[in-house]
Amino acid sequence: MPRNDNPVEKEGTLGYVVKVQQVIDFVVLSELQGGKQLYVSELDKKIASVLGGIGVNDSYLSARLRKLAENGHVIREWKGDDRYNRYYSITDSGHEYFIQMLRDLPERVTMAKKVYSNFEKYMKKFDV
Repeated sequence: MPRNDNPVEKEGTLGYVVKVQQVIDFVVLSELQGGKQLYVSELDKKIASVLGGIGVNDSYLSARLRKLAENGHVIREWKGDDRYNRYYSITDSGHEYFIQMLRDLPERVTMAKKVYSNFEKYMKKFDV
């Protein structure tokens, strides 16, 4: 039987479901709205708070913040010689990126909830 004689109808792909980087970017940029300047430790605590105690690996958060800075969405600064204690503020580009995510993410979150709900049901078939 040829491979595509009975294709499964797909509504989307797993790659379209919300990604960890989008969650981090959204929380970071939402917290920097209104001209706030926050340190990495403050952003880390806020992410864990928003996600009900689920945090993010420090090196991954640093990599996302570096990427946001490289893309012009945030500005990294430090006081004096303390380059390890950076604080961040949002740029106009970051605000535009935030608004775009505000438009795009609700649909993705709805899809993610559906995917995880269906996966949970599937796993229950194998309960031991």
